[in-house]
Amino acid sequence: MRSFYRVTQVAWGQPKNVGSGSRCAAKSPVSIVVRPATPDEVHQAYQLHCEAVFRPWSKTTFEDCTTPPYELLVAESGETFIGYAVVLKVADEATLMDIAVLPQARGQGAGQKLLEALLSDCNHSMASVWLEVRSGNLVAQRLYHRHGFVVQEVRKGYYPCADGTEDAVIMVKWLNKEST
Repeated sequence: MRSFYRVTQVAWGQPKNVGSGSRCAAKSPVSIVVRPATPDEVHQAYQLHCEAVFRPWSKTTFEDCTTPPYELLVAESGETFIGYAVVLKVADEATLMDIAVLPQARGQGAGQKLLEALLSDCNHSMASVWLEVRSGNLVAQRLYHRHGFVVQEVRKGYYPCADGTEDAVIMVKWLNKEST
């Protein structure tokens, strides 16, 4: 795993309606760094996890997902934590287990940079990357499609939510020709 992944891009203002894709006028460039988490950052990532999902994992489960064969990546802007991704690597297959960005940092490319760092690392040693995403999370689905993920299946009623359940869309990106 690389020690960090740095990218500078133009950061857009907060979307007026999160998930709508609308953007405000451009602000100054923002530097986003993606790197492996330090032990001190696990708590920050877990706090964001608890805010981002309807039924979060237990703290013990989340902490277990920071040890091999899992990896916890963090995104930061300046020296400020803005997001994370949990990746499981087994044999030649990787699974994006969880990814989240702070609400105030959404729309600035942190999720994209986390995904790109993961794919860059996996491209050398994995045959595929799998993930699941809520059927209603169209912003994330568009991001995954732009990066070559395709829908493999839909699991009906998989995610609990305030209104009952929501479907999970299972997606895969094949990283070499022999796997397709």
